[in-house]
Amino acid sequence: MKQYELFYFPSCPFCQFVLNELPAIDKQVSLKNIMDNFDYRNELMAGGGKTQVPCLKIINDDKTQWLYESQDIVDFLKAE
Repeated sequence: MKQYELFYFPSCPFCQFVLNELPAIDKQVSLKNIMDNFDYRNELMAGGGKTQVPCLKIINDDKTQWLYESQDIVDFLKAE
């Protein structure tokens, strides 16, 4: 079963776009505010290679994928 984690910060308009779309998407997505928790920022940098938000971390068994770009994130979650 896939797990989803969204790295974001509240003042980012692209993050707000994704956050506003989440209620209409029937997926459980954990939220990780990189401004409130520096460990989340470090995790994003170590895994995704950059601190750009929004970023969706997709965990599928032993494979992890990092997806950037707000519209790509929304489209991916809707298609899953």
